[in-house]
Amino acid sequence: MSLKDGLRELYHFIPQFVRIGRKYHALYKKYSELQYLPYEQRLAYQLQELQHIVSYAYDHTRYYHNLFDECGVDPYNIRDFSDIRKIPLLTKDIVQNNLADMVSDMIPPKQLQYVTTGGSTGKTLGFYITADTDRRRLAFEWIHWKAMGYEMGMPCAVLRGAVVKDGWFFYNRGENQLIMSTYDMLEENMDTYLEKLVEFSPRILRGYPSALTILSNYMVKNNFNPDRLRSIQAISTSSEVLLAEQKEIIERAFNCPVYDKYGNCEQVGVIGMCRERHYHEFMEHSYLEYLKDDGTPAKDGEFGEIIGTSFINEAVPFIRYQTGDRALLDIGHHCVCGVESRIIERMEGRTGDSLITKYGNLISITALNSHNDIFDHAKRIQYYQDEKGVVILKIVPRSDYTEGDSKKIYAELSEKFKDQVELRLEFVESIPLTPRGKYKYLDQRLKL
Repeated sequence: MSLKDGLRELYHFIPQFVRIGRKYHALYKKYSELQYLPYEQRLAYQLQELQHIVSYAYDHTRYYHNLFDECGVDPYNIRDFSDIRKIPLLTKDIVQNNLADMVSDMIPPKQLQYVTTGGSTGKTLGFYITADTDRRRLAFEWIHWKAMGYEMGMPCAVLRGAVVKDGWFFYNRGENQLIMSTYDMLEENMDTYLEKLVEFSPRILRGYPSALTILSNYMVKNNFNPDRLRSIQAISTSSEVLLAEQKEIIERAFNCPVYDKYGNCEQVGVIGMCRERHYHEFMEHSYLEYLKDDGTPAKDGEFGEIIGTSFINEAVPFIRYQTGDRALLDIGHHCVCGVESRIIERMEGRTGDSLITKYGNLISITALNSHNDIFDHAKRIQYYQDEKGVVILKIVPRSDYTEGDSKKIYAELSEKFKDQVELRLEFVESIPLTPRGKYKYLDQRLKL
């Protein structure tokens, strides 16, 4: 073992509570206390944060400085939430084409961390964050998790698309997590998955709704006794829309509550389910608007596209960003959980489509989302399937796309598919829009 590997191994023996540092704990304390302020005080704080990010973006980025001047927006005169409607909506294309001008001149280059979105709309997006951004993101994650009884150090099992190179499971000592492959969930393997869960005895189970539904259906079908997994006190779902029927079967199989959370890689919104099963905005994380198809604000009881303005990433400010996701606004319910915020009835727009392997099991398309640079030289991608066990990845290449990009894409996806799916790359000039004007990340022609 090299010295570097030895130090890494030693690092993971340090409790997570210690490893994440004092700055994180200060942020967590601050945001936790703000959660329980009266609604009007939270609104005042949110407006203050909105005023800050708008003026900051104008002062420290070329893109917003020029945009606000062109549109006649006074960044120092945001008196009300409605004032930002003068600012044009931000899209992935705009960020992609103007990234250099969107980077803040207040952040030293060595502090910038390049990240990419998973591309669930068919187009990946690269931008920058800082260590502070990630600390803030983690603070909101733990606010949500602690509301469901999850504390740092508790044993947690995870079914969220990680690649397990040797076998189907591995143990993350540093965070006391059992990582379980979502790519090997064949029916004949389910008993092994369940026995591994029984052996590990996690307090919390986290996963994609689609993966947890596969496991839950097997448990119910085969009369698996949930008492064998009574150590699991709560289940956390995210990254896909949680359907009502999925929530029902998961809670039935495990005999414990499901807590769902909406978020995105761009960090422009977090909406989490409380113990009373209501979705609440995390108001200190971002400011959210909900716009109907005609561009007007949605009212209670109406659907609207989520438009987010982030408060946690000053490296590349995202102001009025179109997420492509939709939410149904609640009709005036008051929640007794103690958190006063806008309540969302349900989320829509990111249902976890799946691929069918040659063995007949399903792989969530969310699990294939890539958070590195393998698609940086592709304008757009789309998975296409009309044959069991065969997937075509359609790629609209950029001018700088090379054979090396194909090799990287093929290597990463083949590692995830293993021997279950034959992957073919197909280069196309364009990918057609849906009737709603959106790109489909997966064009699935087979009946699931």
